[in-house]
Amino acid sequence: MVPKFSSLTDLVKRASSQRSRTPTQRVDHPHGRAHPQGLEVVYDGDNPIVDIIALHGLNGHREKTWTARNGVHWLRDLLPEDLPQARILCWGYDANTHAADRVSWKYLYNHATSLVSDLCRKRKLTNSTDRPIIFVAHSLGGLVLKSALIHSDAARQGANPEHKSIKLSTYGILFMGTPHQGGNGVQLGRVLANVASLVMAADDRLLKHLERDSEWLLQQLGQYGPISNEFVTKFAYETYPTPTVLGRSIMVRVSLACPGHHEHSH
Repeated sequence: MVPKFSSLTDLVKRASSQRSRTPTQRVDHPHGRAHPQGLEVVYDGDNPIVDIIALHGLNGHREKTWTARNGVHWLRDLLPEDLPQARILCWGYDANTHAADRVSWKYLYNHATSLVSDLCRKRKLTNSTDRPIIFVAHSLGGLVLKSALIHSDAARQGANPEHKSIKLSTYGILFMGTPHQGGNGVQLGRVLANVASLVMAADDRLLKHLERDSEWLLQQLGQYGPISNEFVTKFAYETYPTPTVLGRSIMVRVSLACPGHHEHSH
């Protein structure tokens, strides 16, 4: 489910026309962990004018999610050809979970503040706090992103005032297969539990835990609506079945991945 580059190219051009250019510098990151976490710069950019931040989903991986079987890393090896003036970063978090207490949606929601903190730190170190941001969020990573932007927005009046810069700098978002709504009376909790059952060997106890806990997450994400119109948003969805623990399946239907069926690509 790789989006057409034209969607990102368009976002970058429109974002860069509204902000001034800011130089960057190389920042190294640790490697070697089975499930690396935090930010990694995969492309520094040629006099970068925008930051592109990629987030993986449940059971995803900071490197593997964006890498094809032939070893080609979409963000590192292909995207820079179309967007040479974009600094491209991947963000990893602990989404490789197989127990009910570790797959709690509250647990994933807590990663949101880490994302904001990591971005603030990186952008301060590289003198790029005012550079526009475009997020690329895959699957349930989109829910972590929404939570992060809610946190950033709330920081304007609360603690960690520097966190507000992330939401204020966000120009565009590309959601790739992120479930945004239940539809037809189906609760978002059930949708999330169904997605989880496709990417891990989950028993009924775990799925019930996810469904119950995700209703709490749904209430939190209700705060995203009022700020969502401040970003240019694109939606991508699957057109081919994905290999899962239960065979090949469409992870998230288009009706869930593209609210309103407008301004989307595939």
